Amino acid sequence: MWVEEISLDNIKCFDKQTIRAGSDNKPYPWVTFLGENGTGKSTVLQAIALLMAGPEGAAQLLKPLGWLKEESKPGKMTLRLHQGKNDPGQYGGEKKERKIFQYTFYVTGEQRQTINNKVFTEPVITEDTNNRIMSWLRENALLPKGKGWFGAGYGAFRRLTRSNRILVPSLQQPLRYTNFYSQFREDESLEAFETWLVYLDYRISKNNDRLAKKQKQWGINAINQLLPNGNQFDSIDANGRILFKTGNSKVSTVALSDGFRSVMALAGDLIWRLIEAFPESNNPLNESGVVLIDELDIHLHPTWQRDIAGLLRQTFPHIQFIMATHSPLVAASAGEDAVTYRFFRKDNNVEIERIQNIHLMSVDQILQSDAFGLVSAFSPETQQKIDRYYSLKRKRSLNDAEKKELQQTIPFMETALGYKAEESETEKKLNEFIKEHWR
Repeated sequence: MWVEEISLDNIKCFDKQTIRAGSDNKPYPWVTFLGENGTGKSTVLQAIALLMAGPEGAAQLLKPLGWLKEESKPGKMTLRLHQGKNDPGQYGGEKKERKIFQYTFYVTGEQRQTINNKVFTEPVITEDTNNRIMSWLRENALLPKGKGWFGAGYGAFRRLTRSNRILVPSLQQPLRYTNFYSQFREDESLEAFETWLVYLDYRISKNNDRLAKKQKQWGINAINQLLPNGNQFDSIDANGRILFKTGNSKVSTVALSDGFRSVMALAGDLIWRLIEAFPESNNPLNESGVVLIDELDIHLHPTWQRDIAGLLRQTFPHIQFIMATHSPLVAASAGEDAVTYRFFRKDNNVEIERIQNIHLMSVDQILQSDAFGLVSAFSPETQQKIDRYYSLKRKRSLNDAEKKELQQTIPFMETALGYKAEESETEKKLNEFIKEHWR
Protein backbone atom coordinates (compact mmCIF):
# COMPACT_ATOMS: atom_id res chain seq x y z
CA MET A 1 0.00 0.00 0.00
CA TRP A 2 0.98 3.63 -0.22
CA VAL A 3 -0.34 6.94 1.07
CA GLU A 4 -1.68 9.59 -1.28
CA GLU A 5 -2.94 12.17 1.22
CA ILE A 6 -3.34 12.91 4.93
CA SER A 7 -5.75 15.57 6.23
CA LEU A 8 -5.97 16.93 9.78
CA ASP A 9 -8.81 19.02 11.17
CA ASN A 10 -8.63 20.49 14.69
CA ILE A 11 -5.69 18.28 15.65
CA LYS A 12 -3.13 19.80 18.05
CA CYS A 13 -1.52 22.83 16.32
CA PHE A 14 -3.49 22.41 13.08
CA ASP A 15 -6.75 24.14 12.21
CA LYS A 16 -7.09 22.31 8.91
CA GLN A 17 -4.27 20.98 6.75
CA THR A 18 -3.88 18.51 3.89
CA ILE A 19 -0.54 17.05 2.85
CA ARG A 20 -0.05 15.23 -0.44
CA ALA A 21 2.22 12.18 -0.39
CA GLY A 22 1.51 11.05 -3.95
CA SER A 23 -0.34 11.76 -7.17
CA ASP A 24 -3.49 9.97 -8.31
CA ASN A 25 -1.55 7.00 -9.64
CA LYS A 26 1.83 6.77 -7.90
CA PRO A 27 3.40 7.62 -4.56
CA TYR A 28 6.06 10.17 -3.82
CA PRO A 29 8.76 7.66 -2.86
CA TRP A 30 10.33 9.95 -0.26
CA VAL A 31 8.53 12.73 1.62
CA THR A 32 10.50 15.00 3.96
CA PHE A 33 9.06 17.21 6.70
CA LEU A 34 11.16 20.20 7.78
CA GLY A 35 10.36 22.79 10.42
CA GLU A 36 11.23 24.17 13.81
CA ASN A 37 10.44 22.25 16.98
CA GLY A 38 6.77 22.37 17.90
CA THR A 39 5.41 22.83 14.37
CA GLY A 40 3.61 19.49 14.19
CA LYS A 41 5.90 17.21 12.18
CA SER A 42 5.69 14.39 14.71
CA THR A 43 1.94 14.92 15.03
CA VAL A 44 1.44 14.28 11.30
CA LEU A 45 3.59 11.14 11.43
CA GLN A 46 1.67 9.88 14.45
CA ALA A 47 -1.67 10.61 12.78
CA ILE A 48 -0.67 8.54 9.73
CA ALA A 49 0.47 5.76 12.07
CA LEU A 50 -2.85 5.73 13.92
CA LEU A 51 -4.83 5.53 10.69
CA MET A 52 -2.64 2.72 9.32
CA ALA A 53 -2.77 0.82 12.63
CA GLY A 54 -6.57 0.45 12.36
CA PRO A 55 -9.24 1.39 14.90
CA GLU A 56 -8.30 -1.20 17.51
CA GLY A 57 -4.60 -0.55 17.07
CA ALA A 58 -5.07 3.21 17.32
CA ALA A 59 -6.86 2.77 20.63
CA GLN A 60 -3.88 0.77 21.91
CA LEU A 61 -1.36 3.40 20.80
CA LEU A 62 -3.02 6.69 21.71
CA LYS A 63 -4.24 8.35 24.84
CA PRO A 64 -6.19 11.09 23.04
CA LEU A 65 -6.12 13.66 25.84
CA GLY A 66 -4.52 16.85 24.52
CA TRP A 67 -4.97 16.06 20.83
CA LEU A 68 -7.58 18.73 20.12
CA LYS A 69 -6.68 22.30 19.22
CA GLU A 70 -10.18 23.49 20.15
CA GLU A 71 -11.90 21.41 22.84
CA SER A 72 -15.43 22.36 21.82
CA LYS A 73 -15.43 20.15 18.70
CA PRO A 74 -13.97 16.79 17.69
CA GLY A 75 -10.79 16.42 15.69
CA LYS A 76 -10.61 14.56 12.39
CA MET A 77 -7.79 12.60 10.75
CA THR A 78 -8.41 11.38 7.21
CA LEU A 79 -6.15 9.12 5.16
CA ARG A 80 -6.31 8.35 1.46
CA LEU A 81 -4.32 5.22 0.59
CA HIS A 82 -3.84 2.85 -2.34
CA GLN A 83 -3.79 -0.92 -2.34
CA GLY A 84 -0.52 -2.48 -3.54
CA LYS A 85 -0.27 -5.37 -5.98
CA ASN A 86 0.64 -7.85 -3.22
CA ASP A 87 -1.92 -6.58 -0.68
CA PRO A 88 -4.68 -9.21 -0.34
CA GLY A 89 -8.42 -8.59 -0.67
CA GLN A 90 -10.72 -7.30 -3.39
CA TYR A 91 -13.27 -4.54 -2.88
CA GLY A 92 -16.24 -4.24 -5.23
CA GLY A 93 -15.73 -7.25 -7.48
CA GLU A 94 -13.82 -7.50 -10.76
CA LYS A 95 -15.99 -5.03 -12.70
CA LYS A 96 -16.05 -2.34 -10.01
CA GLU A 97 -12.84 -3.13 -8.19
CA ARG A 98 -11.60 -0.35 -5.93
CA LYS A 99 -7.91 0.21 -5.20
CA ILE A 100 -8.15 3.61 -3.50
CA PHE A 101 -9.57 3.95 0.01
CA GLN A 102 -10.33 7.02 2.10
CA TYR A 103 -11.42 6.87 5.72
CA THR A 104 -11.56 9.04 8.85
CA PHE A 105 -10.83 8.67 12.54
CA TYR A 106 -12.34 11.11 15.03
CA VAL A 107 -10.73 12.29 18.27
CA THR A 108 -12.83 13.66 21.13
CA GLY A 109 -11.91 15.71 24.19
CA GLU A 110 -13.15 16.15 27.73
CA GLN A 111 -16.20 18.11 26.64
CA ARG A 112 -19.39 16.32 25.57
CA GLN A 113 -19.38 15.76 21.80
CA THR A 114 -21.59 13.94 19.28
CA ILE A 115 -20.23 12.01 16.28
CA ASN A 116 -22.59 10.18 13.91
CA ASN A 117 -25.39 10.39 16.49
CA LYS A 118 -23.21 8.85 19.21
CA VAL A 119 -22.40 10.86 22.34
CA PHE A 120 -18.89 10.90 23.84
CA THR A 121 -18.14 12.39 27.26
CA GLU A 122 -14.40 11.59 27.53
CA PRO A 123 -11.38 11.52 25.19
CA VAL A 124 -11.50 8.64 22.70
CA ILE A 125 -10.38 7.83 19.17
CA THR A 126 -13.06 6.25 16.96
CA GLU A 127 -13.61 5.46 13.29
CA ASP A 128 -16.32 6.81 11.00
CA THR A 129 -18.96 4.11 11.47
CA ASN A 130 -20.95 5.39 8.47
CA ASN A 131 -18.14 4.53 6.07
CA ARG A 132 -18.56 1.13 4.34
CA ILE A 133 -14.95 1.28 3.20
CA MET A 134 -13.85 1.28 6.84
CA SER A 135 -15.74 -1.94 7.48
CA TRP A 136 -14.01 -3.63 4.53
CA LEU A 137 -10.58 -2.38 5.59
CA ARG A 138 -11.08 -3.72 9.10
CA GLU A 139 -11.80 -7.19 7.69
CA ASN A 140 -9.20 -7.26 4.91
CA ALA A 141 -6.40 -4.75 5.43
CA LEU A 142 -6.14 -3.31 8.94
CA LEU A 143 -6.30 -6.64 10.74
CA PRO A 144 -4.52 -7.12 14.08
CA LYS A 145 -2.57 -9.86 12.28
CA GLY A 146 -2.52 -10.17 8.52
CA LYS A 147 -0.50 -10.26 5.34
CA GLY A 148 0.50 -7.34 3.15
CA TRP A 149 -0.87 -3.82 3.69
CA PHE A 150 2.46 -3.01 5.27
CA GLY A 151 3.11 0.04 7.40
CA ALA A 152 5.63 0.75 10.16
CA GLY A 153 6.72 3.79 12.11
CA TYR A 154 9.79 4.74 14.12
CA GLY A 155 10.06 7.52 16.68
CA ALA A 156 13.07 9.66 17.48
CA PHE A 157 14.01 7.45 20.47
CA ARG A 158 14.58 4.22 18.52
CA ARG A 159 17.18 2.07 20.21
CA LEU A 160 18.44 -1.45 20.63
CA THR A 161 18.43 -3.03 24.05
CA ARG A 162 21.56 -2.41 26.15
CA SER A 163 21.63 -6.01 27.40
CA ASN A 164 22.77 -9.11 25.56
CA ARG A 165 19.95 -11.13 24.00
CA ILE A 166 18.64 -14.34 25.52
CA LEU A 167 17.73 -17.03 23.00
CA VAL A 168 14.00 -17.70 22.70
CA PRO A 169 12.36 -20.72 21.01
CA SER A 170 10.26 -18.77 18.50
CA LEU A 171 8.92 -15.39 17.46
CA GLN A 172 5.27 -14.90 16.65
CA GLN A 173 3.94 -12.56 13.98
CA PRO A 174 3.65 -9.12 15.61
CA LEU A 175 0.33 -7.40 16.18
CA ARG A 176 -0.18 -4.63 13.64
CA TYR A 177 -0.19 -1.76 16.10
CA THR A 178 3.25 -2.75 17.46
CA ASN A 179 4.70 -1.71 14.06
CA PHE A 180 4.26 1.87 15.29
CA TYR A 181 5.01 1.41 18.98
CA SER A 182 8.23 3.45 19.16
CA GLN A 183 6.40 6.54 17.82
CA PHE A 184 4.31 6.62 20.98
CA ARG A 185 6.53 4.91 23.60
CA GLU A 186 9.88 6.63 24.07
CA ASP A 187 11.18 3.87 26.36
CA GLU A 188 10.43 1.06 23.90
CA SER A 189 13.53 -0.77 22.62
CA LEU A 190 13.53 -2.35 19.15
CA GLU A 191 14.98 -5.69 20.14
CA ALA A 192 13.00 -8.09 17.95
CA PHE A 193 15.59 -8.09 15.14
CA GLU A 194 18.37 -9.21 17.48
CA THR A 195 16.23 -11.98 18.93
CA TRP A 196 15.10 -13.03 15.47
CA LEU A 197 18.63 -13.11 14.01
CA VAL A 198 19.93 -15.20 16.90
CA TYR A 199 16.95 -17.54 16.53
CA LEU A 200 17.62 -17.98 12.80
CA ASP A 201 21.24 -18.82 13.60
CA TYR A 202 20.00 -21.41 16.10
CA ARG A 203 17.70 -23.02 13.50
CA ILE A 204 20.51 -23.15 10.97
CA SER A 205 22.93 -24.80 13.42
CA LYS A 206 20.33 -27.35 14.58
CA ASN A 207 18.48 -28.25 11.38
CA ASN A 208 20.42 -26.60 8.53
CA ASP A 209 17.12 -24.77 7.87
CA ARG A 210 17.17 -23.43 4.26
CA LEU A 211 14.48 -20.80 4.87
CA ALA A 212 16.31 -19.58 7.97
CA LYS A 213 19.51 -19.27 5.92
CA LYS A 214 17.72 -17.19 3.30
CA GLN A 215 16.07 -14.92 5.86
CA LYS A 216 19.28 -14.45 7.81
CA GLN A 217 21.11 -13.46 4.63
CA TRP A 218 18.42 -10.91 3.73
CA GLY A 219 18.85 -9.33 7.13
CA ILE A 220 22.64 -9.27 6.99
CA ASN A 221 22.73 -7.87 3.44
CA ALA A 222 20.32 -5.07 4.31
CA ILE A 223 22.21 -4.07 7.45
CA ASN A 224 25.56 -4.11 5.61
CA GLN A 225 24.18 -1.86 2.88
CA LEU A 226 23.16 0.77 5.44
CA LEU A 227 26.39 0.85 7.48
CA PRO A 228 29.31 3.15 6.56
CA ASN A 229 32.19 1.66 4.57
CA GLY A 230 34.50 -0.52 6.65
CA ASN A 231 31.70 -1.72 8.93
CA GLN A 232 29.74 -4.94 8.47
CA PHE A 233 28.12 -7.91 10.17
CA ASP A 234 30.66 -10.49 11.32
CA SER A 235 29.07 -13.37 13.23
CA ILE A 236 26.96 -14.60 16.13
CA ASP A 237 29.05 -16.09 18.91
CA ALA A 238 28.30 -19.04 21.21
CA ASN A 239 26.72 -16.70 23.78
CA GLY A 240 24.19 -15.34 21.30
CA ARG A 241 25.99 -12.00 20.83
CA ILE A 242 25.79 -10.37 17.39
CA LEU A 243 29.26 -9.15 16.41
CA PHE A 244 30.20 -6.49 13.86
CA LYS A 245 33.50 -5.63 12.22
CA THR A 246 34.35 -1.98 12.78
CA GLY A 247 37.77 -1.34 11.28
CA ASN A 248 40.08 -4.02 12.67
CA SER A 249 37.91 -4.82 15.68
CA LYS A 250 34.93 -7.01 16.44
CA VAL A 251 32.25 -5.27 18.51
CA SER A 252 28.95 -6.58 19.87
CA THR A 253 25.74 -4.62 19.37
CA VAL A 254 25.80 -3.70 23.06
CA ALA A 255 29.08 -1.80 22.55
CA LEU A 256 28.20 -0.05 19.28
CA SER A 257 27.85 3.72 19.11
CA ASP A 258 24.41 5.33 19.31
CA GLY A 259 24.50 6.13 15.58
CA PHE A 260 25.10 2.50 14.63
CA ARG A 261 22.50 1.31 17.10
CA SER A 262 19.90 3.80 15.85
CA VAL A 263 20.24 2.66 12.23
CA MET A 264 20.41 -1.02 13.18
CA ALA A 265 17.36 -0.73 15.38
CA LEU A 266 15.32 0.86 12.60
CA ALA A 267 16.55 -1.24 9.68
CA GLY A 268 16.66 -4.52 11.56
CA ASP A 269 13.15 -4.11 12.93
CA LEU A 270 11.89 -3.14 9.47
CA ILE A 271 13.47 -6.19 7.84
CA TRP A 272 11.91 -8.57 10.36
CA ARG A 273 8.44 -7.01 10.02
CA LEU A 274 8.58 -7.08 6.20
CA ILE A 275 9.42 -10.78 6.25
CA GLU A 276 6.51 -11.43 8.64
CA ALA A 277 4.13 -9.38 6.46
CA PHE A 278 5.18 -11.08 3.21
CA PRO A 279 6.09 -14.66 4.21
CA GLU A 280 5.73 -16.03 0.66
CA SER A 281 7.79 -13.31 -1.05
CA ASN A 282 10.95 -14.22 -2.93
CA ASN A 283 12.50 -11.10 -1.41
CA PRO A 284 10.48 -9.19 1.21
CA LEU A 285 12.89 -6.24 0.97
CA ASN A 286 11.44 -5.54 -2.49
CA GLU A 287 7.84 -5.39 -1.26
CA SER A 288 5.88 -2.15 -0.99
CA GLY A 289 4.59 -0.35 2.08
CA VAL A 290 4.81 2.86 4.08
CA VAL A 291 7.52 3.62 6.63
CA LEU A 292 7.39 6.65 8.92
CA ILE A 293 10.59 7.94 10.57
CA ASP A 294 10.89 10.80 13.04
CA GLU A 295 14.26 12.59 13.18
CA LEU A 296 16.12 10.24 10.85
CA ASP A 297 19.35 12.21 11.41
CA ILE A 298 19.53 11.59 15.16
CA HIS A 299 22.96 10.36 16.37
CA LEU A 300 24.35 10.26 12.80
CA HIS A 301 27.60 11.92 11.74
CA PRO A 302 27.11 14.42 8.85
CA THR A 303 28.77 12.06 6.34
CA TRP A 304 26.22 9.39 7.25
CA GLN A 305 23.38 11.92 7.21
CA ARG A 306 24.38 12.72 3.63
CA ASP A 307 24.10 9.06 2.58
CA ILE A 308 21.33 7.56 4.71
CA ALA A 309 18.34 8.54 2.56
CA GLY A 310 19.88 7.09 -0.58
CA LEU A 311 20.95 3.94 1.25
CA LEU A 312 17.45 3.35 2.64
CA ARG A 313 15.89 3.86 -0.78
CA GLN A 314 18.38 1.46 -2.36
CA THR A 315 17.87 -1.20 0.31
CA PHE A 316 14.06 -0.93 0.33
CA PRO A 317 13.33 0.24 -3.23
CA HIS A 318 9.51 0.02 -3.13
CA ILE A 319 8.91 1.44 0.32
CA GLN A 320 7.33 4.89 0.56
CA PHE A 321 9.30 6.78 3.22
CA ILE A 322 7.66 9.69 5.05
CA MET A 323 10.05 11.25 7.53
CA ALA A 324 10.94 14.32 9.57
CA THR A 325 14.42 15.76 9.98
CA HIS A 326 16.33 18.81 11.17
CA SER A 327 19.26 18.02 8.86
CA PRO A 328 19.77 19.84 5.54
CA LEU A 329 22.02 16.96 4.49
CA VAL A 330 19.23 14.40 4.84
CA ALA A 331 16.75 16.73 3.13
CA ALA A 332 19.02 17.29 0.12
CA SER A 333 20.12 13.69 -0.40
CA ALA A 334 16.79 11.92 -0.92
CA GLY A 335 16.83 12.40 -4.69
CA GLU A 336 15.25 14.47 -7.45
CA ASP A 337 11.87 12.73 -7.11
CA ALA A 338 11.65 13.35 -3.34
CA VAL A 339 9.12 15.88 -2.05
CA THR A 340 9.87 18.31 0.78
CA TYR A 341 7.45 20.23 2.98
CA ARG A 342 8.25 23.02 5.40
CA PHE A 343 6.12 23.45 8.54
CA PHE A 344 6.03 26.97 9.99
CA ARG A 345 3.97 29.00 12.43
CA LYS A 346 1.74 31.80 11.21
CA ASP A 347 -0.40 33.62 13.76
CA ASN A 348 -1.97 30.89 15.93
CA ASN A 349 -1.76 28.16 13.32
CA VAL A 350 0.81 26.01 11.54
CA GLU A 351 1.08 26.35 7.77
CA ILE A 352 2.74 23.92 5.37
CA GLU A 353 4.43 24.78 2.07
CA ARG A 354 6.26 22.70 -0.49
CA ILE A 355 9.97 23.44 -1.05
CA GLN A 356 11.16 23.05 -4.62
CA ASN A 357 14.51 21.76 -5.94
CA ILE A 358 16.14 21.21 -2.56
CA HIS A 359 18.27 18.45 -4.09
CA LEU A 360 20.08 21.09 -6.19
CA MET A 361 21.13 23.23 -3.21
CA SER A 362 24.25 23.19 -1.08
CA VAL A 363 23.91 22.97 2.68
CA ASP A 364 24.47 26.73 3.05
CA GLN A 365 21.84 27.46 0.40
CA ILE A 366 19.33 25.16 2.07
CA LEU A 367 19.88 26.74 5.48
CA GLN A 368 19.37 30.22 4.05
CA SER A 369 16.41 29.25 1.87
CA ASP A 370 12.74 29.05 2.84
CA ALA A 371 13.39 25.45 3.88
CA PHE A 372 15.08 26.60 7.09
CA GLY A 373 14.80 30.37 6.99
CA LEU A 374 18.18 31.17 8.54
CA VAL A 375 19.57 34.60 7.77
CA SER A 376 23.10 33.21 7.87
CA ALA A 377 24.85 29.87 8.05
CA PHE A 378 27.56 31.45 10.23
CA SER A 379 27.53 31.86 13.97
CA PRO A 380 26.04 35.21 15.17
CA GLU A 381 29.50 36.47 16.19
CA THR A 382 31.08 35.61 12.83
CA GLN A 383 28.16 37.09 10.89
CA GLN A 384 28.48 40.30 12.90
CA LYS A 385 32.13 40.63 11.80
CA ILE A 386 31.21 39.91 8.17
CA ASP A 387 28.47 42.54 8.25
CA ARG A 388 30.89 45.06 9.76
CA TYR A 389 33.44 44.33 7.01
CA TYR A 390 30.96 44.98 4.21
CA SER A 391 29.62 48.03 6.03
CA LEU A 392 33.11 49.56 6.02
CA LYS A 393 33.65 48.67 2.36
CA ARG A 394 30.46 50.48 1.38
CA LYS A 395 31.52 53.74 3.02
CA ARG A 396 32.81 56.40 0.61
CA SER A 397 35.47 57.62 3.01
CA LEU A 398 37.08 56.05 6.05
CA ASN A 399 38.90 57.65 8.94
CA ASP A 400 42.23 56.24 10.08
CA ALA A 401 40.67 53.98 12.73
CA GLU A 402 38.21 52.51 10.21
CA LYS A 403 40.99 51.97 7.66
CA LYS A 404 42.97 50.07 10.28
CA GLU A 405 39.92 48.05 11.29
CA LEU A 406 39.21 47.12 7.67
CA GLN A 407 42.81 46.11 7.09
CA GLN A 408 42.80 43.90 10.18
CA THR A 409 39.53 42.25 9.11
CA ILE A 410 40.75 41.03 5.69
CA PRO A 411 42.62 37.90 6.95
CA PHE A 412 39.51 36.92 8.89
CA MET A 413 37.35 37.33 5.78
CA GLU A 414 39.76 35.29 3.68
CA THR A 415 39.47 32.46 6.20
CA ALA A 416 35.72 32.74 6.67
CA LEU A 417 34.67 33.15 3.03
CA GLY A 418 37.62 32.87 0.70
CA TYR A 419 37.88 35.12 -2.33
CA LYS A 420 37.14 32.35 -4.83
CA ALA A 421 33.91 31.28 -3.20
CA GLU A 422 32.31 34.59 -2.28
CA GLU A 423 33.92 37.62 -3.92
CA SER A 424 33.92 39.01 -7.42
CA GLU A 425 37.06 40.03 -9.32
CA THR A 426 36.34 43.68 -8.46
CA GLU A 427 36.16 42.86 -4.76
CA LYS A 428 39.41 40.92 -4.99
CA LYS A 429 41.19 43.87 -6.54
CA LEU A 430 39.70 46.24 -3.98
CA ASN A 431 40.98 44.08 -1.13
CA GLU A 432 44.42 43.86 -2.73
CA PHE A 433 44.44 47.67 -3.03
CA ILE A 434 43.44 48.00 0.65
CA LYS A 435 46.23 45.66 1.69
CA GLU A 436 48.82 47.56 -0.36
CA HIS A 437 47.86 51.19 0.36
CA TRP A 438 46.11 51.23 3.76
CA ARG A 439 48.83 50.03 6.04
